[in-house]
Amino acid sequence: MKKNIITLLGKKLAKEGNEFVYLGITSKCKGCKLKAVCSNLQEGRIYKVVKIREKSHDCQLHDEGVVVVEVKKQPHEVNVKKEEAEATAVEYHKIKCNNVLCPEYDACVPKIKEKEYKIVEVLDDVDCPRKFNLKKVLIDDIK
Repeated sequence: MKKNIITLLGKKLAKEGNEFVYLGITSKCKGCKLKAVCSNLQEGRIYKVVKIREKSHDCQLHDEGVVVVEVKKQPHEVNVKKEEAEATAVEYHKIKCNNVLCPEYDACVPKIKEKEYKIVEVLDDVDCPRKFNLKKVLIDDIK
């Protein structure tokens, strides 16, 4: 069972059950003494707020300040070749596609590292306009 990650989140965003994508640290945060706690997440990953703690802090970026929260990393929803979806792990490589207007583009070419992931769940077949034989899956870090 994965442990919760303690981080800071803007008060307006800090609601149990909310999900967000961590986009990284901004230039406004570079000199902040709390930046190590705010920037302890992986860029491009989706996190879900599972608990809100009492402690809050002033923040230059969030007008109502930040609050201490516990979050859980969520799996990535991506498209893989149909035969890869039958495995328990996959060496993930982005689908080679340049159709940026396709509704599946973000799942085919996500902003994640190309490395080995475990397949958490196989979802659906993908209706690909280029006729690639794809499946939508949830993947997560192996460790």
